[in-house]
Amino acid sequence: MDVTVRFFAAYREITGLRETVVDLPNGATLAALLTRVFEAYPNLAAERGTMLFAVNQEFVGADAPLRPTDEVALLPPISGGGNPLIRLQVAAIDPDEVLELVHDPAAGAVVLFLGTVRADPGVEALDYEAYEGMAVKKMEALRSAAKQRFGISELAVVHRTGRLAIGETSVAVACSAPHRQEAFRACEWAMEELKKIVPIWKTVRGDAH
Repeated sequence: MDVTVRFFAAYREITGLRETVVDLPNGATLAALLTRVFEAYPNLAAERGTMLFAVNQEFVGADAPLRPTDEVALLPPISGGGNPLIRLQVAAIDPDEVLELVHDPAAGAVVLFLGTVRADPGVEALDYEAYEGMAVKKMEALRSAAKQRFGISELAVVHRTGRLAIGETSVAVACSAPHRQEAFRACEWAMEELKKIVPIWKTVRGDAH
């Protein structure tokens, strides 16, 4: 059976490939696929301890069974659709537009967090890359969980991809709620979860890299 393997961020640089197709016996597991991939790309095997795996855009373990035409993504550790509240975009983020997404007359508080590219030594820009289908799905799940957990009115998450210069906004999280405590807590929680579970990576570009 043929299984498509996709490489992201640093793994793409190691292999020199965006994706490849691996022929496996029927009933093979992800572990068998990894063995084949690591044999072909020994330098990638050194990343095994921190590597994340997804099959058809869902996180799985190495014992996951594979089926013909499955798409397997090999993902570096994570630093995050049609719903306008959840977006990946190349264009600059408009904070006023993001705030409008969560507008609710019944909300007494609105919180907006903007993450920007920091001027660290040797940094001229950051390149952001996302596993788009999976990233949007995880962001949607994050939004639903935040609404249920904190009782907020609405939550929006907009993240940029591509190259961003120092000072540019890379991510915006906006939250509306009846009271400020819930809005602050939900916004902070959403940003922390975004860094943990959403497959978006950044690569430093500058004099030192």
